[in-house]
Amino acid sequence: LTIAPGVVVVYDRNTVTNKKLEEYGLRLIKIRGSELVRGRGGPRCMSMPFEREEL
Repeated sequence: LTIAPGVVVVYDRNTVTNKKLEEYGLRLIKIRGSELVRGRGGPRCMSMPFEREEL
């Protein structure tokens, strides 16, 4: 889930993917999310719409 340019929310257990994303210079906000996965949800399932200024 991208929350800002270069900033993404990821599952902490996706170590290989997270390492690659960090190598590309992205800032990762890692969450456990183990219960969310059990219901086949993702980080986006626990977010609410929000507004931000245009770039």
